[in-house]
Amino acid sequence: MLRLAGERDTVEVVNDQVGQPTWTVDLAAQIVALLDSGAPAGIYHGTNSGRASWFDFARAVFELGGFDPARVLPTDSSKFVRPAPRPAYSVLGHDAWAAAGLAPMREWKDALAAAFTTGAL
Repeated sequence: MLRLAGERDTVEVVNDQVGQPTWTVDLAAQIVALLDSGAPAGIYHGTNSGRASWFDFARAVFELGGFDPARVLPTDSSKFVRPAPRPAYSVLGHDAWAAAGLAPMREWKDALAAAFTTGAL
């Protein structure tokens, strides 16, 4: 997105696919916490908290990168044909973390801001 912000006047991004943007630094720390906790085996969804469409995420990247987020324009997924269909809603639950006594990962917006602050992006 940052590269596109420097190359294009506007960028079209789908707003009909919602998920949970996740920073790998947070995911790695969460996996270590899970292993160190002795939590029971099971399914733990490793995603940052909250939800966003790709459009929401792109606007946040533009804003944190110092670009006008109004340059990100909404579109729908029919405009971007992919080899495999993408789910419209892929938000995952974090109940297993709480049941194991572990907090879910922080909000995706906070993780994205941290990625900018640390120079990871």
